Amino acid sequence: MASEPLTILITGGAGYVGAASADALIEAGHRVVILDDLSTGDSYLIPNAASSVTGSYVDRDRVGDLIRDARIDAVLHCAARSIVSDSMEKPERYYRDNLIGSLNLLDAVQNAGIRHFVFSSSAAVYGGAQSALIAEDSMTAPINPYGATKLAFEHALRSYAQAFDIHVLALRYFNVAGATERVSERHTPETHLLPRIVSAAQSGEPFTLYGADFPTPDGTALRDYVHIADVAAANAAAFTALQKGKINSTFAAINIGSGTGTSVREAIAAVERASKLSVKIDLQPRRDGDPASLVANIDRAAKLLGWRPRQSDINRIARSLFSAS
Repeated sequence: MASEPLTILITGGAGYVGAASADALIEAGHRVVILDDLSTGDSYLIPNAASSVTGSYVDRDRVGDLIRDARIDAVLHCAARSIVSDSMEKPERYYRDNLIGSLNLLDAVQNAGIRHFVFSSSAAVYGGAQSALIAEDSMTAPINPYGATKLAFEHALRSYAQAFDIHVLALRYFNVAGATERVSERHTPETHLLPRIVSAAQSGEPFTLYGADFPTPDGTALRDYVHIADVAAANAAAFTALQKGKINSTFAAINIGSGTGTSVREAIAAVERASKLSVKIDLQPRRDGDPASLVANIDRAAKLLGWRPRQSDINRIARSLFSAS
């Protein structure tokens, strides 16, 4: 339980991360107000205990009115365009919404005198190949407009934090996966690895595996999968840390992952165990730009937030996907 309940505005609160985070924040004793235009979110994911407004975070005046009328104390900014391939084809939409639109939100926050802001950032800010575990001070070199807009807004947050004494945490999520009792992965189009493997297991259609010649133990790429419930818990822990003054600087970036690499073949095996179905594999050459390994160093999250993943074992993640379906 937080020392004193906050009224927290969640942008994108009818989406995957936003809805799970709303549940965690309500459970922690906070009041939640959701702002979502429902372009990709689903109204049924909005918790009964939350207030909600249909609208977009890019509308600065609308957000300003909502902050005033709902007496918002803090903001969790989850809303964003988030399909990497789409960002390559339509970069203008990503810069307009993820950067310019988010700056409109940030202006409304600054004008209202709000002091606590948590941003749903992404491991996409790091870009391609990295050595060993990726720490927050690793090189940031995004390779697509999605990652570039996330990093650009982080830079803006750092500047606003210093200039206006806003206390900001940018949580860099790695591969968020799995399901809670209420919230599961649904993307259109589906680009995330685990749901694609699940679909292949259920349909009998082959799963396309790109590359089995990486310098990894089984030849397939390593990624860091973190359970959606652990991500939601990290967001709740971020507000607790901000309230209790645990963050010495006005801005900090924090990795949120499992700290463990899982290969594509290991993910396939986990889905097969959870479903008791076999997955046919269509092996294709590796794609240009696909790094061999992207795995988080999560020491900073433990130190600053007191957070460690509790449900991010790949087998548990796979089982949760079938429990929710």
